Amino acid sequence: MALFRIEDVKFNSRSKEVIRGISLDIEAGTVTGLMGRSGSGKSTLLKLIAGILVPSGGRVLYKNIDIQLMNDKRNMRFRRECSFVFQDSALWANQDIAQNLNLPLQTQNPSMSESERKQRIHEVCELVKYERPLNLRPVDLSMGEQKRIAFARALINRPEVLFLDECTESLDKKGGAVILDLLHDFIAAGNTVVYVSHSTSFISAIGGDKYVIDEGLLSD
Repeated sequence: MALFRIEDVKFNSRSKEVIRGISLDIEAGTVTGLMGRSGSGKSTLLKLIAGILVPSGGRVLYKNIDIQLMNDKRNMRFRRECSFVFQDSALWANQDIAQNLNLPLQTQNPSMSESERKQRIHEVCELVKYERPLNLRPVDLSMGEQKRIAFARALINRPEVLFLDECTESLDKKGGAVILDLLHDFIAAGNTVVYVSHSTSFISAIGGDKYVIDEGLLSD
């Protein structure tokens, strides 16, 4: 049984057909890259698989359950098991870094104590080598620092699946190396990665099965 099964998925935006009918299986413990030119639909497909966007047609199954038909308990588990790193980091501008990292713990691991949450935040900041104060807000950070905090947030609930949308964009060489090292460890532990990237060095370093999206369809 595939971890994710994408069945004839379609997506329309403002009457434009962005994804025109894609079927794909993603196995647990694999790395999958979605390639294509800008506007081809690859980031949209990534968000559909992650359950962030709702398909206009077809369905996406996770562990053989339609994501859109999950009950609250199952959906909570899905959100805890799968994390997304957005291209623009998508940090809450009106929250400081500690609050940005604490929110997914509060919502997806409500039984954790405050001291456990603080310890987990400390751990992920060490992982991404973020050493500045946690009471800063995203606007106080460089784009590269924001991306590292976004990656820390994605790791904070110890997910089994990472969805990455241009996760090394805006990172300098050192920051990119930190993220690549973390990803290699994540993959080596038997976890699953689905990514979109334009970076040839990132694609070469991460590898995996690669699929080209062209005008909303899988291209041969």
